[in-house]
This record gives sequence, C-alpha cells and structure tokens, in this order.
Amino acid sequence: MGLRGHKAATLSFGQTVRFLVALIGPTHVAFPAHWVRGIITPAEAGHDGPVTWANSSYDRTDLAARFAIAGPGQTAETRLILYGNEQKSRSFSVEQALGLVDVDRAQIHPLPTQFRGGERERLLGFFIDEAYVALIANPFWVLELPTRNNPLDAFVLQLSDRQVGVPDSGLPVESFVHEDAMQISAGRMR
Repeated sequence: MGLRGHKAATLSFGQTVRFLVALIGPTHVAFPAHWVRGIITPAEAGHDGPVTWANSSYDRTDLAARFAIAGPGQTAETRLILYGNEQKSRSFSVEQALGLVDVDRAQIHPLPTQFRGGERERLLGFFIDEAYVALIANPFWVLELPTRNNPLDAFVLQLSDRQVGVPDSGLPVESFVHEDAMQISAGRMR
C-alpha cells in the first residue's frame, strides 16, 4: 500500500532528512523514512503473531504503549508501519500515516533541556510544520538496537542529488500537491 503523499518542507539545497509522519493518538510522530519497509492495513497483516510481508517477517510491538500515548483504538485510518534495517525489524500500529516530508537539517530542533529522562532515548528532537509539531522517534530505540551518537546522520539526504518532490526511498509513494498535504494534516488537528 502506498502513502497518500510526499512534500518538500523546504526548497533549500542543503542536507535534509526524509520522515514518515504519523499520528499515534493525538501526537504527530516522525520516523526516519529510510527504514520504512511498508505500510499496510490491519486486515492485510492478519490477527496474531509476526507480520509477514514481501517475504520478510516483522515482530509486532505496541509503540503507543512504549511511548505511553493513549490512542482511540483501531479506526478506518489505522495502519501498520513495517520498519526495519538489516539487523532487526518491527511492525507497529499508528492511527494514521500522514505522508512523507523532507525536512532541512537546520529545521530539526533538539529536545529542550527540561527533558532529562527516558524521553532523550526515545526522541531525537522535533520539527515544526505549518500545521503541526512532530516529535522525531529515535529509530534505534524503535527497533531496540544499541543507541548511536548523532543517529540522524545515518538518514541525511543531499537534496541537490535529486529533484524536489521525487521520492527516492524505494517506497511506493504517490505524489500530491502541497494543498492536499495541509488538508490531510489539518483534518486531524486537536
């Protein structure tokens, strides 16, 4: 299943990071998109056990519970994100997959200093879009891998190496115009 869209958050020709933005409960969470292997409906995943998709297996994890975010439960927009690298893979449920966004590295902010506990392990920072603030999930924490210094460096893209708006992550993505992205995002703001 493809995403509904992709947009460039900036038109600069510097370093960017591509994120999949999803809703977990009322919270916008951004996942470095390089490790997104697919997005499927709960019906496509089956009921119990690991999710098998495209000859790969993804252990299920309750990411909302790990983040301590309460959600509304399964809806028509609920999706399972298949996430992994060469070492490990996981699947987790989100209330809605909003789409891909390219964020200029300069627009990524670290967590404020008052965050000193486990959230520093779970979150790498945040970025601000026109319609929301997205918390950036640490992909190494999501996959329960050893933490790295500067983990976003592994996901940096050189925007000048490709055309803006042309996905190159290998995900089946349909392009849409900027106005459609705002309609999708603004429809779920709380």
